Amino acid sequence: MSTLERHARDWEELADTDPLWAILASPEGRGGKWDLEKFFASGEVEIGEVLAVADRLGYPSGRDRALDFGCGVGRLTRALASSFGEAVGLDISAEMVRLARELNVGRRCRFEVNVREDLGGLESGSFDFVYTALVLQHMPEKELIRSYLGEFLRVLRPGGVAVFQTLAYLPLTLRLQPRRRAYAVLRRAGLPHKLLLTRMKLVPTRLTTISEDEVRATVTEHGGTVEHVEDHPSRSDGVRSLRYYAHL
Repeated sequence: MSTLERHARDWEELADTDPLWAILASPEGRGGKWDLEKFFASGEVEIGEVLAVADRLGYPSGRDRALDFGCGVGRLTRALASSFGEAVGLDISAEMVRLARELNVGRRCRFEVNVREDLGGLESGSFDFVYTALVLQHMPEKELIRSYLGEFLRVLRPGGVAVFQTLAYLPLTLRLQPRRRAYAVLRRAGLPHKLLLTRMKLVPTRLTTISEDEVRATVTEHGGTVEHVEDHPSRSDGVRSLRYYAHL
């Protein structure tokens, strides 16, 4: 099984057990306790804030199509559909995509499964806006992050903007990731994923960092420019999470 296939399996298990919490890990939402209306409302707030910043920067020049990478059940895709002619959501989990389609019937959203290291199914220069948050930080390898950043720019139209979040720094205590390591060992030993996730409160997802210099170099390598960087969210635990606004 390849690294990406294992990553897909982990997210299938999360989707099967507690999909909303897996997407937005609020303590009060764990165990299927997320209120669906509040869950989707949080997406509207997030996209509204991001688009306000993008507008101040002068992007995007059009509002035809938007891409939500790592869409989960469509929390942000639905919000994007309110501001764009069409919103396309991609996710590595087939179960997340099934739920997204079920929960967003009648909206200007389309959802597809993408289990590959690129966005090969999408045409170059076909989106005005690309967005992803709390997704790249879970990639199993840094090179995979770099690959997707290049793809975001490839599918972007002139005048469009890609907005993406990554982790720039983790303190040592979080880099060790003991709950993820324990999950991997016990899963290989044959314990069921629902037991590990719900009873033992372990997680399969990893945290992967990429420095701001590496992100800027990758964007430049693919013909893009980083227009703006902001802390997202601002944290006090030593974690540095950044949101980038990049265009061609």
